[in-house]
Amino acid sequence: MARKCTASINLSAIKANYLYAKSLAPNSKAIAIIKADAYGHGAIEVAKELNEVADAYGVACIEEAIELINSGIDNTPILLLEGVFEKSELILAEKHSLIVAVCNSIQLQWLLDASLNEPFDVFVKYDSGMGRLGFQDDSFIQAINLLEKSNNIGEITLMTHFSSADDLGSTLTTKQINNFDKIIKTEKYPCSLANSAAILKWSESHREYVRPGIMLYGSSPFSDKIPLNKLTPVMTLSSILISIKSFKAGQSIGYGSRYICKQNMQIGVVAIGYADGYPRSAVDGTPVFINGVKSKIAGRVSMDMVTIDLTDIPNPKIGDRVELFGEHISVDEVAKHCSTISYEIFTKITKRVYKSYV
Repeated sequence: MARKCTASINLSAIKANYLYAKSLAPNSKAIAIIKADAYGHGAIEVAKELNEVADAYGVACIEEAIELINSGIDNTPILLLEGVFEKSELILAEKHSLIVAVCNSIQLQWLLDASLNEPFDVFVKYDSGMGRLGFQDDSFIQAINLLEKSNNIGEITLMTHFSSADDLGSTLTTKQINNFDKIIKTEKYPCSLANSAAILKWSESHREYVRPGIMLYGSSPFSDKIPLNKLTPVMTLSSILISIKSFKAGQSIGYGSRYICKQNMQIGVVAIGYADGYPRSAVDGTPVFINGVKSKIAGRVSMDMVTIDLTDIPNPKIGDRVELFGEHISVDEVAKHCSTISYEIFTKITKRVYKSYV
């Protein structure tokens, strides 16, 4: 590997974060959300690390589930969080004993009409205020009634998803919890409400199942004003310096001449860019870490390279390792400078970045 652009992934940190989620909701089972290739961390590797402790896995689609099963992850329940996208998928879902979410009337009818050898366990989704997937109001109760009468259905779990649990100043999460509790007051089924933010800060939402997602990967679902020191960073994205040059005050750096040197300074070029998944939206001043100290981006991120300020860096030289985020620079801090969220940064890391697992 000549171009040393690497995402180093600490698998033991993922396990520690999962167990921390479990400790916060000790009476709940925890469904580890590893959709989108475990938020860009590698679903197979993450699942294998968690396999001895995970109660279940959550994925977005049947392709993600089958990838896990084909890799040998076949002894831990897998939930299809969005259900099936066409009726024919039920054949594969039955074959692999997948748990299926039921989010709308079409999925409900497919399940009721299917010819099955074994019944499905299902998670029936209620739209308590997210405004996305799920049954609303009386149609939710009607769906439950139809499912419980069907021989195609095994265990029923009721679920919802929060829109604003990451905003502790909002009343919407309390409203959604109340909406959910009101609609299910006569239903005696296990329930699943809490995502990462709710696991951390909304204990009243902890029910039979919780669904840790972003917290597994060491990132806070909240703003940086809320410290979460018990989450361990998982991914460290780094590359190396491939150029060092001196510039005079007034000279410009990079596309669009966005950065103008305010003084005589050294600029380094790092072998990473938006083709590797590092955000082009990173502004001047976005932090990086090199030779034991913090520095910052100086100039627009290009496809394959990032330029950084080396003026106050001790003894910089070509080949020095530069951390873009991870052990010393929080991915959440980088996300803030890029006007995005850590979820997007993680999932946009491309296949050109070499993944190493610790």
